[in-house]
Amino acid sequence: MNVNYAESQSYKPLIARKYLWLFLGRIMPLLSLIIITVIYSRQLSYDDYGTFQSVWMYANIVNVIISFGFSSVILSTNLSFFFIFLKTNRRFITRFYIALWISGLTIFFFFAKNFNTNIKFLLIAFIIIQNIITVAETLLIKRRREKISFVINFFYSLLFFGWHLFILFSHYSLANLIAGISIISILKLVAILLVTVINEKYEPVADEKDFMKHWGYLGMNEVLSVISKWIDKVFLLYLLTTSEFAVFFNGAFEIPLFGLLISVAGSLMLIEFSGNIQLKDKILGLFRESFSMLSAIVFPLFFFLFFFRNDIFSVVFKDKYNASIPIFAISIFILPLQINNYSVILQCFSQGKKIMAGSIIDIVIALILMISLYPLMGSRGIVLSIVISTYCQALYYLWHSAKILNINFFRLFPLQKLVVKFLILLILYFIIFLLLRDSLIMMRLLIAAVFTTALVVAGMWSYFKTFFKKNYGHVS
Repeated sequence: MNVNYAESQSYKPLIARKYLWLFLGRIMPLLSLIIITVIYSRQLSYDDYGTFQSVWMYANIVNVIISFGFSSVILSTNLSFFFIFLKTNRRFITRFYIALWISGLTIFFFFAKNFNTNIKFLLIAFIIIQNIITVAETLLIKRRREKISFVINFFYSLLFFGWHLFILFSHYSLANLIAGISIISILKLVAILLVTVINEKYEPVADEKDFMKHWGYLGMNEVLSVISKWIDKVFLLYLLTTSEFAVFFNGAFEIPLFGLLISVAGSLMLIEFSGNIQLKDKILGLFRESFSMLSAIVFPLFFFLFFFRNDIFSVVFKDKYNASIPIFAISIFILPLQINNYSVILQCFSQGKKIMAGSIIDIVIALILMISLYPLMGSRGIVLSIVISTYCQALYYLWHSAKILNINFFRLFPLQKLVVKFLILLILYFIIFLLLRDSLIMMRLLIAAVFTTALVVAGMWSYFKTFFKKNYGHVS
């Protein structure tokens, strides 16, 4: 198996063409939420802001649990086969998901903290709507309607953002906020369902018994993954006051951009891999290229956030959340790892059991470290535990992905290129940090932000210059 430079170059137009529309479609709602987070953290009291953020925490956790891998199965499977499988096994699948929805939402109702009964019912309705939207939007993307998905998400984001501002500056009410977002989400669902689509040709991809097992493993992995993602915040939500939780949340806040980059890259690779399961050269080439592309975005942003974290918190949160900075300084060390979807090869080859094992390893290591480090370091120990356990999980996935492709572990990623890029950026940002040390805070941030933007644009230009050409990238 040989992935040379010329082959690597051939994947850039494919990644650019697919990635841009997927990314733009998903970044709009998240960008709105980031701006809303900043505005709400400034305007709301610590208690109200902590409750507001716990809404999204519970919604994310419950939504993933009751969907149980449905979207991931759609992305990694031939649709015609999938629909025939659903029809053949509709009784079992329907009963399973009804039981899962009832049990998951009931547990949420009785154990969710900080909400009254009215809020809980509204949240349940919102979670159900979001669950259906997730499946509908995944089908739209699987059918290669990325541009339409972008248009729908663009208008959804405008309404989503506008409603948050209206609620905040009229008379803040969490109940009215959730009710309005639910109505806007229903409009989005209707727009998705009105899109005309064509299914793929039927292609048998697995024995039904094996496929059911694969679905089960994927579902369990997604449940375990969302638990590992939020375990630090759930752990502290029941130990800290709402105000203290708000301070921790802003320090450990996972900037959605980075998760989105991985999600879009994973979706792209799953769609491509599922149609080229026998072409291991192409799978390896795309996987390696994803490291190169995402590192061009993530590495500069990581150094910007690390070296200028004090200035960022001072300006963005008006010194209100300076107590969150030590937590943030540890939590962002997870960013250099977020340059690929590490389980995508295993998922493509129906290795759900290994994916689930990686999630269990992540959770077990995180829990052991949290119990050990919390008495010594407090909230910082909780964040450090998550960072360490995530690195261990990524190494586990890479090791088994290399075995699946029957290649050397270090062939999976362009290690030398990544290390050189990381060290050069470290030196550059350290020099800039020293040069700007005595400048005014706004001047420091402006120069650093412009420099970071220039680096990201330069790094991405080799990918997206093909997008702006008349005949951009046709890769068979």
